[in-house]
Amino acid sequence: MAMLRQIIESNPRHSLPGPAGPNVTERVSPTEARKPKPDLSAGIAAGARVYTLDGAIPIEFLEPGDRIVTRSGTCKLKALRAGDYVGALIRILPGALGHDRPGAPLLIAQGAQLMMRDWRVQVIYGKREALLPAQSVVDGHYVTLGQGRARLFVLEFETPEVIYVDGVEMAAAVASVDA
Repeated sequence: MAMLRQIIESNPRHSLPGPAGPNVTERVSPTEARKPKPDLSAGIAAGARVYTLDGAIPIEFLEPGDRIVTRSGTCKLKALRAGDYVGALIRILPGALGHDRPGAPLLIAQGAQLMMRDWRVQVIYGKREALLPAQSVVDGHYVTLGQGRARLFVLEFETPEVIYVDGVEMAAAVASVDA
C-alpha cells in the first residue's frame, strides 16, 4: 500500500486525501484559479439532448461551431460553458409541458427560462406565448424544485436565441466577452 501511495503522489495530476483532505489549489494552475467561474444559474444538466442539424445530441458532446436548431432557424454555437453546480435544480418529468415535452426527464437550473405557448399562458398572461422563468412552472408533482448537484452547461450564441432541449423551448445566452 505504501508503494501505491508513493506512485500516486509522485504523479502531479493525482493527490490522495490527507488528514485535511486533498489540497485543491495544487491541481489548478494560477491562471485557471484567477478565471471567473461560469454563471450556471440558467444551465442545463448533462444528458439533455439539444436539437442540431445532426439530430438530437447530448449537450455534453456539443462544441463551438456546431449548428443548433433554434426558433429562428439554425445558428452556430459560439461558446459552451460548463461546470459543476450545487444548488436549486428543477426536474421536469416527460410530458409535463405538453405531448413529448420534454421527451425525457430534464434537469435545469432555477434561472433557466422556458418559452411557453399554451392555454395557460393565454389565461395567466394574456399572451399567445411568453418566456418564463422555469421556477414559475413548478407544480410540485410533474415539475419539482429541489436541491442537488449536477454538471451544467450553458450554450451561448451571437444573439439571444430559443433552442430546443428534449422538445422544450429554452432561452439561450448571448456570448460573453472574456477580458
